[in-house]
Amino acid sequence: MRTKIRSTLWVWTVSAIPAVAALALISTGARAADLTAAASSYSDTCAKCHGPAGKGDGPKAAELKDKDGKVVASGDLSDCAKMAKVTDDDMFKELKEGGQAVGKSKFMTPYGDAMEDDEIKAMVAYVRTLCKK
Repeated sequence: MRTKIRSTLWVWTVSAIPAVAALALISTGARAADLTAAASSYSDTCAKCHGPAGKGDGPKAAELKDKDGKVVASGDLSDCAKMAKVTDDDMFKELKEGGQAVGKSKFMTPYGDAMEDDEIKAMVAYVRTLCKK
């Protein structure tokens, strides 16, 4: 009996391997496409304040001022130590609902109306690539 169960399990496992591998390849390809789209979206929207490399030095960053006229620092997304403290869920919420939703700057625009949740998740993944160790 044990031999038959092991044999059946082995056949099932061996037959499932190609299907699982195919799903992994599709998933990897989809993620690569999502990251490419997110990189383009980042360049079009986020880089204005955060800069192309995420250092917070975009051309519009100097225009972000508080009520006293002092420049408000645009987040440095390339700061690995700082970004390690930000969860993906918090970053997702900030992108979707805006900075004020997570106790950050009012200048961080909410993108929930402009982006689908999958696009926001891809953006979170892309922003994670800006931290180079």
